[in-house]
Amino acid sequence: MEEKIDILFYLFGTCMILWALRTAFTIKKLLFPRLNERFVKRINDWDSKAEYNSILENVDSYIKMFPGESDFVWAKARALYKLDKHDDALKLFERLSKTEPSWKESADGYINCINDQRNE
Repeated sequence: MEEKIDILFYLFGTCMILWALRTAFTIKKLLFPRLNERFVKRINDWDSKAEYNSILENVDSYIKMFPGESDFVWAKARALYKLDKHDDALKLFERLSKTEPSWKESADGYINCINDQRNE
């Protein structure tokens, strides 16, 4: 009889652990729904204050955390352009133009501008 009770306690304990894990993941999603939006806002604030070095100091870690988020690559490319690091900026703008349709038109504008500056 005690063996049956022990088995019931083990089953109940396992269910409680699984419920606690599920609840923890749900709470995490509720408390931190759009973590990357905080980083995008921070980058936009630096950009509006022309703090391009701050963007470059932080954006690589954001890109590592969110490798599929093109906003961070765009911010890095723009910051490089604003700091006259046109060769590095050009590589990123070209990559964005090829891989992100929503950035193509804007990236092509920067690409054309850099190429025009080189030809002068």
